[in-house]
Amino acid sequence: MSKDVIYEVRHLKKYFEIKKVGLIEKILREKPIYVKALDDISLEIYSGEVLGVVGESGSGKTTLGRILATLDLPTSGEIYFKGEKVTKENLSKIRGKVQMVFQNPASSLDPRMKILDILLEASRRLPKEERLKAVRNTLEEVGLDYEYVANKYPRELSGGQLQRVAIARAIITSPEFIVLDEPTSALDVSVQAQILNLLVKLQKEKNITYMFITHNISVAKFISDRVAVLYAGKLVEIGQVEEVISSPKHPYTQSLISSVPTLSKKALTPPSGEVPSLINPPPACRFNPRCPYVMDICKKEEPPLFEIGGRKVACWLLDQKSQKQ
Repeated sequence: MSKDVIYEVRHLKKYFEIKKVGLIEKILREKPIYVKALDDISLEIYSGEVLGVVGESGSGKTTLGRILATLDLPTSGEIYFKGEKVTKENLSKIRGKVQMVFQNPASSLDPRMKILDILLEASRRLPKEERLKAVRNTLEEVGLDYEYVANKYPRELSGGQLQRVAIARAIITSPEFIVLDEPTSALDVSVQAQILNLLVKLQKEKNITYMFITHNISVAKFISDRVAVLYAGKLVEIGQVEEVISSPKHPYTQSLISSVPTLSKKALTPPSGEVPSLINPPPACRFNPRCPYVMDICKKEEPPLFEIGGRKVACWLLDQKSQKQ
């Protein structure tokens, strides 16, 4: 795996305004209300790797994916694609090199269009004389018979076939980076395995970089090279997937892994308490109300990302341990 950085994110924030302030509100000195979906995220994604992104619902996984897929703009922070800062001026050029596959293919494909037309539209950046050949070849690459599916509407295909069409739409213009937003969660288990194997095959053949968003730790372990753990809009741990899953350092990561059922484990220990509000998140460490190891400093100061054993972990426990050594 190359160590060239394809995507770099610096202090990324994404706030969604849910209460706007008009003239009357300004007179009454009311402030706008924001959902802090992402709050100061910094990370790197290496060329040719699969970065898994895990966390509970509301952790900011999909928001991060949509921003890197150029579907949403950040509130603040900097994003670099292959060393070039992403701006409004070059957004169209970057958009031609990135794609996104969504969780529910049925809702992401236009039901009024035939599969052929969907893929022809997706390939519009290609020369006109090459588009039909590209559609045929791409459908074959994802394991679909062109003659069978080309003139069908999405409603005439199964869930697995639809997801293959969605993947075909994403790869038809040979992107360098694809965001996969829980692409198997809406599928039967056997079909999930087929789609995962297909994604692994395509990634190796085409050397595409993936960001694979999932709530399933087992799926992340299977497909990822590294894994990033998000909690309430914050990055709490990132490192090699085998190391993070076999020896998690952040208490939240430990809780996530303890929540995964196995044949040998009867008792599950999910994170206690409720997911915090992203409108008014807890001060300092956002996991402190649910953390079994909470200390005074956790409620007063936000932890930085400490480097330990080749990974980064945002937890004051690591700082305390290093001081005792």
